[in-house]
Amino acid sequence: MSGIKDIAKKAGVSISTVSYALNGSDRITEKTKQKVLKIAKEMNYIPNLAVRGLKKQKTKIVEMYVADFGGYFYAHLLDGVASMLKTRGYELIVASGGQRAQAFISQKLVDGAIILDPNFSSKAIAGLAKSGSKLVLMDRELKLKNVSHVLLNNAQGAAQSVNELLNSAADVFAILTGPKDSYDAKKRLEAALDTFHEKTDQPVMVLSGNFTIESGRKAALQIGKICRQNQIVGVFATNDEMAFGLYEGLKEQNLQPGKDVLIIGFDNDLLAAYLQPKLTTVGYSKHQWGRKAAEVLLKMIDQDQVSNEIIPTKVVKRQSLGEQA
Repeated sequence: MSGIKDIAKKAGVSISTVSYALNGSDRITEKTKQKVLKIAKEMNYIPNLAVRGLKKQKTKIVEMYVADFGGYFYAHLLDGVASMLKTRGYELIVASGGQRAQAFISQKLVDGAIILDPNFSSKAIAGLAKSGSKLVLMDRELKLKNVSHVLLNNAQGAAQSVNELLNSAADVFAILTGPKDSYDAKKRLEAALDTFHEKTDQPVMVLSGNFTIESGRKAALQIGKICRQNQIVGVFATNDEMAFGLYEGLKEQNLQPGKDVLIIGFDNDLLAAYLQPKLTTVGYSKHQWGRKAAEVLLKMIDQDQVSNEIIPTKVVKRQSLGEQA
C-alpha cells in the first residue's frame, strides 16, 4: 500500500506538500494540488482514518447501532439517517452493539453514534457518554451529558389505537404486547392500558408477544376461544408483525380478521396494505425519524444547542376494524 512518502517521491515534492494537497489546504497552488491528487489516485492511496481523525478532531463518519439489518423498517430508517449525513459530507456505518463494534466510539474512529439496539447496554452508553462521546438514542431515555433522544411518540400511537378499537363493533378487548426489554413495547402497553382505563370500565386482556409473526400466531389461539363464545374481539397488536401472525392464526381456525376479530397494528409495515382485509395500523415516517436522529447528532458534534425530539404518529385506516374503517 502506497504512503505519503511514496507519493512525494513520485511527484517530486515534499511530504508536507503532499499533506497539504490531501487535506485541501490553500498553502499550495491549485496546479500542484491537482498533480499530487492525481498521483495519489494512480497509486491507490488510502488515508489512515484513525490518524487523520486524531489530527483533525473529526473523522466525518457516524455509526448507527441496530438490532437487525433487514426489512422495510430499517431500509427506510437507515436511508433517512444516511441522506441527512450526506448533506454535511458525513458517511454512515451500521453495526450491532457488540463490544468490538462499540470500540469504534471509544477509540474515536467515529464522530458520534445513533443507537437503536436493546443489546447495547445502558451501562455501556453511560460510560461512553462520560468519556465525551456524542450519542443519540432512539430506543430509550437516559438523562446524561452528551446524550440526546429522538423517540417515537409511542403514547400517542397507542392512545390512537385504543380509541379506534373503542369506536369499533368489538365486544371485548385485548392488547398483544412486545418484548419485555423493548422501550417501545413498554410505552405502547402503558399508554394503551391508561387509555382503556380512562374510557371504559371493561376489562382488557393482555397477551404476551415478542414482536414476531409466530407470537401473533400463538395469541390467535387464545383469541379464538373468546370468538367461539360469540363475542367480537378487538385487538391492539403493538407491532404489525404480530398482527400478521394473528391473521394467519385466525384463518387457520376459520375466523375472519375484520369480522370475527377486529385488529389494529403499529408501524405501518409495507405488507399491511396487501393483507385481506387490509390492516389498519399506526403509521409514522421512518425516513423522517432517521433523518431527525442524524440531524440532532450533527448538531451535537458541532457543539450547537439541541433539544430532544418526538416523532408523531397517525392512524392509517383500512378494513381490519370492520366495515366502518
